[in-house]
Amino acid sequence: MSGIVVGRALRTRFESIRQNELERLQKKMRGLPDDQRQSVEDITSDVVQAFARGAERALANDLPAPALAALVRLFALDV
Repeated sequence: MSGIVVGRALRTRFESIRQNELERLQKKMRGLPDDQRQSVEDITSDVVQAFARGAERALANDLPAPALAALVRLFALDV
């Protein structure tokens, strides 16, 4: 297991969480005009991308296997 693989898995996990939360909040956002719903979509996507970029950069360096394993367990990653 490499840092690159874990970084990609983190990006996927973050995006999954974002999608689940947007789905969960659909009733609350129903009253928003389409452009505002799209803004919410864009903003949350940007936030996820920022977190994922930082994690991927940090994980691109050689990390000890126990650290990678801890991340996999902590975020319940599929690697």
